[in-house]
Amino acid sequence: MSYRKSPRITNLWSKVADGEKSEWLSKLFIESTKPFDYSLVRVDDKVIMLRCTGAILNMPEGKISINDGLVREVWLKQENSDSTSVELFLDQPAEVKLAALEVFPFRLEITLDRFYLTKLFSGKTIIIDPAHGGKDTGGRGPVSLMEKDVVMPIAANLQKIFKRAGAKAVLTRSGDENISTKERLEKARLERADIYISLHTHACADGRVSGSATKYPAGSIDSKILATYVQEELVKKIKVADRGVAEEREPVLPLDLPAVMVEVVTITNIVEEVFLRGLTIQKRAAEGIFNGIRNYFAVRQSDLKVS
Repeated sequence: MSYRKSPRITNLWSKVADGEKSEWLSKLFIESTKPFDYSLVRVDDKVIMLRCTGAILNMPEGKISINDGLVREVWLKQENSDSTSVELFLDQPAEVKLAALEVFPFRLEITLDRFYLTKLFSGKTIIIDPAHGGKDTGGRGPVSLMEKDVVMPIAANLQKIFKRAGAKAVLTRSGDENISTKERLEKARLERADIYISLHTHACADGRVSGSATKYPAGSIDSKILATYVQEELVKKIKVADRGVAEEREPVLPLDLPAVMVEVVTITNIVEEVFLRGLTIQKRAAEGIFNGIRNYFAVRQSDLKVS
């Protein structure tokens, strides 16, 4: 096959979708100018290698970050003049299926079952606390975006993901309501929650300050571990400055279960206020927080098996 006539891989994209039998799936699509031969190699339970014979890479080599809760990243490499490798790195083991879609552009569909996630979250109860509400507006951006409003769509997205993963996800408020800290914490107690997530934005008199941070109740080791995982995955997903993990001294988080306060971005930074108005960050922030909680539960489950 001549170089000029070789199939050219032009794009790779992914989505999370439901299957025909209500499975929860991660799907990746490799697009090419024409069909090519391919073979699958299972390197280990979390690494999958796809060899695309006769295909030329017509896009940059290197890493593509996915971070969809199952697929962490994909690496593309032109192995030689007529062979390309596509290497998938997973956060958990998953079954994989391949299907060639005879459309234009040609698509090779890689389907991975997210069953591990539904098993991990089954039976879990998560309290999601959209902070402030009613007369308590919280922080306010330079163009008057209010914290109490922007945390609601993030909370709704997060609730949707948790429910799809098989968890019970309960909001402390569903509208623009005045709810006391006592009422929020009481809801966590009544629901016998496994995790408590309070959603905020940061506010600062210095408009140059930016980024996200995750706080935890002083002295709680479990909450600090949870905060570390959430902060790492949130920053990875929304790509803002990392303001780190810190203790929360105010008595606004429960002390009897793992709990964190997530300051998604800094609302008083005009760039991040504009960012917050978009549907993309509202969705990605929820995905990042979910990924952090997934890591927490996965490590805790692994520790229980070892012990």
